[in-house]
Amino acid sequence: MAVCSTVMPVASADLCAPNTHYGQISMLMFTRNGDGLTDVTDDTEWATRIDNASTGLTALPVSGDADIRQLFGIGSLTAPDRPEVEISRKRKVYGEPDFTLTFAVDDTSDTNWNNFMGGLPTGGQVYSVWFGTEDRIFGGNDGITATIIANPEIPESAEELQKIILTVTWKGTIPEVANNPLT
Repeated sequence: MAVCSTVMPVASADLCAPNTHYGQISMLMFTRNGDGLTDVTDDTEWATRIDNASTGLTALPVSGDADIRQLFGIGSLTAPDRPEVEISRKRKVYGEPDFTLTFAVDDTSDTNWNNFMGGLPTGGQVYSVWFGTEDRIFGGNDGITATIIANPEIPESAEELQKIILTVTWKGTIPEVANNPLT
């Protein structure tokens, strides 16, 4: 009989002081794929990299890291799709997780509308991406290599806001999570 290896992850469980975090993704940051950070928890590094107004070689330099764009909105991340394949002897194997984050940008300025609805390729664009709640930031130093696709949402009601819906997709895992230095 074969002996299979088992991975025992380190875990925490405290009945008296549970370590919990609230949801709602409230910010999305992205840059040219591969232009990560040195330290995702360093608020000074973020301050030098976040620039929503730069253009041309300032935004995308030939050498050095590109600026990081930051958007505010409301988003969520659900459990990933995982292909399941039954194999011999009633065993199952699972494919790579396929994540989808949906992020509703409520700032529908001409700048955002024209650059997301008219500027992104219809098939999406690959970026290094980070997303954050008010407490946590996800993506590690390098960000998550993900595709962003933009779609409009214009409601029938005159009392509801227009939104730009960004769909962020990637395969794999969610890299390192840390306390959010941007809040």
